[in-house]
Amino acid sequence: MCKFLLFRFLLLCPIKIGSGFNFEIGQRAHEHLAQLIGMPTKIQQLIDTYRTNKAFPHNFEPPDRDIFLVFGDAMLKTFPHDLIYYGLEDGTFVGHQLQPRQGMYREPGESGYELNNNTATMGRMQKHLNSCVDEAGGDIPCIMRSGESYVECIDDCNVVLKCPDELSQRNCSQIRNNSADEMFDCESSIKWCTSYKIKTFTHNHVNNLGFIPRTAYCVDFSGKPTQTPGENSDLGKNGLGNCYNSNGVTPVHRNISGDFAYCGGGGIICDTTFVGGYQSLNYDPRFRPWYINTKQTQKPNWVDPYFFFYPQQQMGITYSHPIYTTDEKGRSVFTGVLALDFTLQGIASFLTENYKSSDTIVAVVEEAEPNYLIASSTGSTGIRQVMLDNPSQPCPEIDEEDARVQCETVRIPV
Repeated sequence: MCKFLLFRFLLLCPIKIGSGFNFEIGQRAHEHLAQLIGMPTKIQQLIDTYRTNKAFPHNFEPPDRDIFLVFGDAMLKTFPHDLIYYGLEDGTFVGHQLQPRQGMYREPGESGYELNNNTATMGRMQKHLNSCVDEAGGDIPCIMRSGESYVECIDDCNVVLKCPDELSQRNCSQIRNNSADEMFDCESSIKWCTSYKIKTFTHNHVNNLGFIPRTAYCVDFSGKPTQTPGENSDLGKNGLGNCYNSNGVTPVHRNISGDFAYCGGGGIICDTTFVGGYQSLNYDPRFRPWYINTKQTQKPNWVDPYFFFYPQQQMGITYSHPIYTTDEKGRSVFTGVLALDFTLQGIASFLTENYKSSDTIVAVVEEAEPNYLIASSTGSTGIRQVMLDNPSQPCPEIDEEDARVQCETVRIPV
């Protein structure tokens, strides 16, 4: 019988009660998660202070990438979480991950561009098409696979409408008594959002489509991307070392030249955008659950347990907070989302450590039916990968990208 509501949607349940069960463990688990819940607010306050003090001079635009990665590195070393990142309405993504220790970056822009298009649009996208990397470090074209999503702009994503949340959808002209204060409060609470569609690519298209990759980077001790021998910092490998491609053999050496947004805009060309980059994934923050939910609600929120994009087998919870800028009309415009990830493997480790010498099995499950398993004192995190065409068969050990197409991750109810 489940005894403790740990956190909004999690319950602590003694599945098999033995002589070693102690309900004080439930209280300790509650305290452990209470600390986790309060942590994102502290980090958000720090970031707000940094933005106010102009520590991010380009207001989170691509030239601020390295500044945020260094900041994120400091946050990961100070507060126990797994990943800090942000995504913007133009598709920009910047993040810093602890395990494996790496930086992540996606240039702004829309995937889903046609490869045989000889117009100016294809000319602008050519640099993105040629920016993917294979396991050995070779350049490969960034071509979408069937079933992958992409963003399609409405009027070049320049259409700004009221955001879908309840406060923004109010009609302020209907305020009774035409109170100036109430009118001001109503109009001030309205948030404005850009418009686009999320579409899915299928091979029914006449042409293949290209994507803008999210690149994973080796980072130095401060969190900045590097490919200089002896500077790669991986806390899981005890210190500094070299930056290798995904095959673990070939050293990373990427100096792709182009007028990338990271270079500063305005046609400025540099060759440092992909320095230290060893992996390319088709990823756009705008169609991820943490981003969509925050855009819809326009509030800080926790996303219920879900499967992370990478690594695909990992499950966790995400805290998300909307980002705003003020436009020339004085409107509060939704610009993007700041987020922090917490893997639930930490809960499994906590339970395993506390029950390793007892004959009691304790599990953390979701409160809502069918009570999916989150973690247990046996070390299980309640997920497994199976073949899409035959769920009774486990997913074989194959490339990460192939696994996304051939396999799916399923959850285990108690």
